[in-house]
Amino acid sequence: MVKLSRFTHEFDLQNAVALYHSLRMKPVYLTKKAYEDLQAWLASPSCSSADDAPDDIKNEVKELIKCKILTLSEDEDDRVLRFIRGRTPTPAISVCYMILSEQCNLACKYCFLGNNDKAKRDRFSLNSMTKETADKAIDFYVKQMELSDLDFDDDHPVVIFYGGEPMVNFPVLVYIAEKINNLRSSIKCLEKVDLSMVTNGLLLNEDRILKLKELGVSIAISCDGFTEGANEMRVDVNGTPVFSRVLEKLDLCQKLGVDVALSVTLSEKTIQDGKAVLDLIDKYGIKSFGFNILMSSDTFILPESYNDAAAQFIIDSFVELRKRGIYEDRIMRKLDSFSKAQVYYSDCAATAGGQIVVAPDGQVGICHGCLYDKQYFVTTVDDIEFDATKNPSFIEWSQLTPVNQVTCLSCPALGICGGGCPINAMNLRPGNTIHSIDERFCVHAKKTLEFFIQDLYRIICENRSKYG
Repeated sequence: MVKLSRFTHEFDLQNAVALYHSLRMKPVYLTKKAYEDLQAWLASPSCSSADDAPDDIKNEVKELIKCKILTLSEDEDDRVLRFIRGRTPTPAISVCYMILSEQCNLACKYCFLGNNDKAKRDRFSLNSMTKETADKAIDFYVKQMELSDLDFDDDHPVVIFYGGEPMVNFPVLVYIAEKINNLRSSIKCLEKVDLSMVTNGLLLNEDRILKLKELGVSIAISCDGFTEGANEMRVDVNGTPVFSRVLEKLDLCQKLGVDVALSVTLSEKTIQDGKAVLDLIDKYGIKSFGFNILMSSDTFILPESYNDAAAQFIIDSFVELRKRGIYEDRIMRKLDSFSKAQVYYSDCAATAGGQIVVAPDGQVGICHGCLYDKQYFVTTVDDIEFDATKNPSFIEWSQLTPVNQVTCLSCPALGICGGGCPINAMNLRPGNTIHSIDERFCVHAKKTLEFFIQDLYRIICENRSKYG
């Protein structure tokens, strides 16, 4: 019997209907008339095989079967799900967060690491990473990559200098970058490694900016938006807003001819002014940036309306920015999945089992969001026998993909979602674990998918009008 797959979802496009299989991910667009005829045929007693389809929708039926939107057997959906689950990535390390210091010169009011909370902040180590620990961290990272057996010609590994604030420990940052650069020719997995730093920017100066450029360390400066008001929660330890000082650093980078990326946390005020995004990007010639959706915690609670507004802001910004040839990282990861019709298993290197995080004292964990209590920090850089690909915690995290979540299977955005942040999921309500749902991403993924399907239909219609 022919019937709609349980993974099929309908999207109303006013003068057409899109049918979409959330795991095969190729929308099929039907006229309203064809869709009505399809529904009538599926409900009729004559709907026993594809050959029984009325002549005026036979081609559509063939395409719908090809895309698994229509199934021909009772177990077809189960077989598709088993196939997709069978390709869930297992731990394979390519990303390393080097936490050069757990200390930060800011205390942003929403900080997901805990710098906004005295009890958590007091638990951060006062000791920065030493060169001796850095040496061991590099060796540990190399070994984990070699055990992972990845093709690093296609997927470049990444070292991210992070904190706290990484610039607090600038000499060790330079030491690590110089050592890795010197090892590129002799260690295969380091040959094409990318070096980057996420910083609040306040400790940058001319010498440091030029040194980072010389070392090939890309700079991503974090901010909360594009106006003083949008950045009111980004404050130093004395509670003083710092946005004007961040702009001074952007001015300096521009003067020195050093490109920077922006890591933009979307405050409630940021998403109220989309034009300010364009103004800042135009002024500083920003070519690379990513949006970060605010996370809830036990000390920072967001209104329910925020998630929907933030998701729409990201989409609206994407529409405007692509006119300038600029593409935001978060939405592009989903667009890549949608355009290739390939399931996006994880939106985070941690939930892909793909990253290690090295604390200043050499402890090694999975997620930098656990710095304050070191939950899921499972070993140290001294453990020469450790193998992340076989470690139970790394394996557990690598299986957090939505395709393994029963509650996610009915979601239309199942294939492009990648899941959210396990740490945010834990913080949403008492009793939650890393296996709970990060509800921010439910909204973001669904709205993004709807946009992709509508936008693709717009492009198809424009091409038909243009080329006949």
